[in-house]
Amino acid sequence: MKIGQVCVKIAGRDSGKFCVVVEKIDDTYVIIDGNVRRKKCNIKHLEVLDKEVEIKEKAESADVKKALEKIGIKIPKKGSKRPRQERPRKVKKKFSAKEDKKKETKKEEKKEEKKEKKEEVKKE
Repeated sequence: MKIGQVCVKIAGRDSGKFCVVVEKIDDTYVIIDGNVRRKKCNIKHLEVLDKEVEIKEKAESADVKKALEKIGIKIPKKGSKRPRQERPRKVKKKFSAKEDKKKETKKEEKKEEKKEKKEEVKKE
């Protein structure tokens, strides 16, 4: 693996994306950058392409991305966060006076029924 070698990641969360070898660590590991997160990667997880890019060893991400764009590999730019939309607030239900009276009368009726049942139980 040479520095500047263009590859495709074939394993992990960045699989299918283009990258460039930025630094060689040893015979099995390299540092990659480009359309993926800059990180240490096993050579077995890369598919080498016949393209090469001229970059320095330990080049910055911006330089790597410019070099990839020169050879025709597009890198999607991350957009800014979209503005937060306001959610409609919950509105408490408003009851009319008639509905309130109905509820109160139902509650009173239930209380009276309970009292009557208790009295019947006591009589027995």
